[in-house]
This record gives sequence, C-alpha cells and structure tokens, in this order.
Amino acid sequence: MKLVPWNPSGAKETLEWFQRLILILLDFIEKTNDRNEKILDFHHPSQLMQAMDLSVPDEPQNLDQLLTDCRDTLKYQVKTGHPRFFNQLSCGLDTISLAGEWVTATANTNMFTYEIAPVFILMEAFILRKMREIIGYTDGDSILAPGKS
Repeated sequence: MKLVPWNPSGAKETLEWFQRLILILLDFIEKTNDRNEKILDFHHPSQLMQAMDLSVPDEPQNLDQLLTDCRDTLKYQVKTGHPRFFNQLSCGLDTISLAGEWVTATANTNMFTYEIAPVFILMEAFILRKMREIIGYTDGDSILAPGKS
C-alpha cells in the first residue's frame, strides 16, 4: 500500500488518490441533482452480482481497483438527493452535513471524554445549550444520543 499511514513517505500518493476519490464523489453529487438522470439504474440482485465483484479477496486490491469499486458502488446506488426522489427516511444530500461527516471521519475520534475529543465535546455543549434556549429551557443539562430514525 502506498498510502499514509502504511507508507510514511506516501503523502503525495495519498493526496492524489483522495483527489481522484473526491472527483468520483462530486460526479455522483452532480448526477444526483440532474433531473435528466435516473434516480436508480435498477438491477435485480442476480444482475447486480454479475455487474460487480462483491467477493472479499484474500489479497489487498490495488488503489485503482478501489476507485473503480467506489465508482461502481455509486453507479448502482439510489440517488436520494435527486429532485424527483421522495422517501419517508432518506431526504437527499446536505453538503454542509457531508463536510461535517468528512471532518469527523478524518478526526476518527469518539465523544466519550474531553481528553479524546476536546473540540467536539465543547461543540456538543454549546449546541445543546442553544437547543435548550430555543425551546425555552434556561437551565438544564442534556446530551446527544446516537440512534436511528
């Protein structure tokens, strides 16, 4: 593997690989917002398994193959941000939230303690204080609880 952290001198390769990945993601975002694109290129499971190799290889794949797999994954994915897509749970892409997900995934931390996530812990406290103010609570304490819809 040529990427950081496996290769401490792989900063250039890591940057180039992520730039290529981001172009794939941005292409999907652009297609998602294009009314001329299909919401889904539907395939039955047996067809999809023929179109994509979903097996788990014994050996690591090369970086180009990983990018191809990412592109193919998005190719067959429902475009939940499409202007004509309506669903009770999925409501499209919020680009600001996407940026926040990239930041939190890059930090690769958790919210257990201040020692491991000082900025995120303080953000949580400020956000929750503002939320309590909005609903009329001037005192109190709260936490964000992870969960599903």
